Amino acid sequence: MKVRFVGVEGVDPSARQGSHVLRPDRDYVVLGIECQSDGPNYFRIETTRGEWPPLLDSRLFEVTDAQVSAIWTARIGWEGSVSLQPEEWQREGFWEDFTNHDLRAAESYDRYRDHLLTSGGR
Repeated sequence: MKVRFVGVEGVDPSARQGSHVLRPDRDYVVLGIECQSDGPNYFRIETTRGEWPPLLDSRLFEVTDAQVSAIWTARIGWEGSVSLQPEEWQREGFWEDFTNHDLRAAESYDRYRDHLLTSGGR
């Protein structure tokens, strides 16, 4: 899946968090999607190689390639949220391990990120 950053004009200020690293009219490969049951929806996008891939509000983007990745799995959280991303990333605590530089989490992230980027998010 690919999305294009459309800018922050007219977007609620709460949705702008992290948008300063995005470039207007640039397409980005979506690494995962987080949908809140009672709030905003987010795309996980790597903006700077080697850094934490932030969750960015979906209202900042338009979809340019709607085909979702075959390696994504769906998970429904206890509160009703929905997550679409590689299965290994669905493990409870994965992103905390990644943040703490856990070698297995970093290797998993690199492997699936590389797949998603080379396949155009498919």
